[in-house]
Amino acid sequence: PEALASENFAPGRVPVQRTPLPPWRSVAPSVLALVASTMARATAAAALVLSCVFFMACSAGMMIINKMVLRAVHLPITVVMIQMAFTAGILCVAPCGLHFGSLQHVIRWSVTVPWLFTAMLTSSMLALRHSSMGAIVVLRNVAPLVSMAIEGVITGERIEVDGATILSLLLILGGVGLYVSNDVAFSPTGVAWMAFNMTAGVLERLLQRRMIAVEPVDINKTGLMLLNNVVSLLPMSVLVYCTGEVPQWRLLARLSTADGMLLLASCVNAVAISWAGINAQAYVTATTFMVLANLNKFVVVAFGIAVLHEASSWQAVVGCGTSLLGGAAYARARSNLASRPTPVKCSEAEADDEDDEKASLQPA
Repeated sequence: PEALASENFAPGRVPVQRTPLPPWRSVAPSVLALVASTMARATAAAALVLSCVFFMACSAGMMIINKMVLRAVHLPITVVMIQMAFTAGILCVAPCGLHFGSLQHVIRWSVTVPWLFTAMLTSSMLALRHSSMGAIVVLRNVAPLVSMAIEGVITGERIEVDGATILSLLLILGGVGLYVSNDVAFSPTGVAWMAFNMTAGVLERLLQRRMIAVEPVDINKTGLMLLNNVVSLLPMSVLVYCTGEVPQWRLLARLSTADGMLLLASCVNAVAISWAGINAQAYVTATTFMVLANLNKFVVVAFGIAVLHEASSWQAVVGCGTSLLGGAAYARARSNLASRPTPVKCSEAEADDEDDEKASLQPA
């Protein structure tokens, strides 16, 4: 009676014939899931590559433009302050969302990263004033050695090292030594500022990595940019008085149109590199970030040799090339390490299988 009362067997109605689904309909969901997963991986890989390429372009352009600006304006601290104020002003008036999750996160970021950010930018400008761009590029390749030694302690991430990584770092050191021994523009003052810049840069990147990717603060990227530049203006205001640059500000009014455009270009590039550095730090470790920051410098070195007549002997060129190729080899070695399956996951899977097997043997 229940069957007769149903829709298919009602009096006067013809039973509906149910046709089986075609085979492709059964596999369609799995195919769509595979396509979605592949597209997601491709999107993530593209975001990683684009973030690194954009930062490398901004970094190379920043060094070249700053070197040209300092040849016209001998006020390194003032130039950095102008760039910071410009960046902060753009962030305040531009239609970009600023998100600050909590006061605790704001304080946590403000009492650490901006001060190292100030030290890094200031020492970079002073190093450019006393050294060639090639010397700065080559010596910065030593930074991964320092960051690798302390990255695991500061960020809490596990840093794996293999033979290829060690050989690439030794290649970097060999190239650095060969370049330094043939750079006529090398000076003790420049070396001191470069060493200080490298130390500040390593610590700043490590802390950024920890607060962006490992133990992230609830602040968006534009908010981090604003904090970096606004908080940094406080110590910069003290430095500009201590260095005696304030009485020389009248020289800024005498800049030519070309020099003024260079200064404006450096400010625009400062906005771009502030965002690019924070964005790239979310994708790669601090050590890999230091290597990527140096790989773009082929353009910087070529510009220094061709335009600024920096060290161009064959020893210096070979040393610089060796150091930068060592950086490329390091990036390749880290990529190979990242693609290896981790034994921890395998052991965990085996343990889960053993637990399931034991559970199946127990009586119900």
